Amino acid sequence: MPLRGILFDLDDTLFDHDRATESALTLLHKSEPAFHGWAQDELIRRHSVELEAMHLEVLAGRLSIDIARAERFRRLYEVAAGGPPPSGRAAELARGYRAAYEEAWQPVPGAPALLKALRAAGFAIAIVTNNIVLEQQLKLRHCALDSLIDLLITSEEIGAAKPDVRIFEAALARLAMNADETVMIGDAWHTDIAGALAAGIRPVWFNRRGAASQDSTVAELRSLEPTRDAIATITLRSC
Repeated sequence: MPLRGILFDLDDTLFDHDRATESALTLLHKSEPAFHGWAQDELIRRHSVELEAMHLEVLAGRLSIDIARAERFRRLYEVAAGGPPPSGRAAELARGYRAAYEEAWQPVPGAPALLKALRAAGFAIAIVTNNIVLEQQLKLRHCALDSLIDLLITSEEIGAAKPDVRIFEAALARLAMNADETVMIGDAWHTDIAGALAAGIRPVWFNRRGAASQDSTVAELRSLEPTRDAIATITLRSC
């Protein structure tokens, strides 16, 4: 069937989460003596591990996002300093990180132009993301992407997170489309690509880092620019 709908992941597909995270951690590394024993890259690596662990707790409803943020920095501080942080310090670090993280928010290069071109071509655009509704709405508004999409589907709202097929099925139902009328673009193989395949949706892997593919039959995008080339890959048309 003809392609009618484009599903996108948000974080590190349209919204540059990695850049904002690294910018915030650069400031934190300079300002917090407990982290001076680590190279900046080590702080970034360890933070990524803790962020993923706490993110799963938030998605499961076991922790609020504020508590999860503080717990993330409590754990980092304790490992770096060899002991627990002073009372209130973890929450203070979390607030400082969050402020710097928000200050660095911006779309992935090429994302706005790509969305505009896809909408102009008549495609419906939906975001399918593992996160809470408010957080993703804030990112979309700040990056001026909210007016370029038709639908936001979050794991919080649906009660299922990628790669669970239910979140993809919810997106299809709201778009009133079949799986073979859509394509899914995302950066995370396990959640975006494997999840789309399980749901019968053709995936396109956004592989900015040039990682090794797990399936050579899956189309890849290394960049969202130039727009014409990205659209050709997404729609499987020759350039």
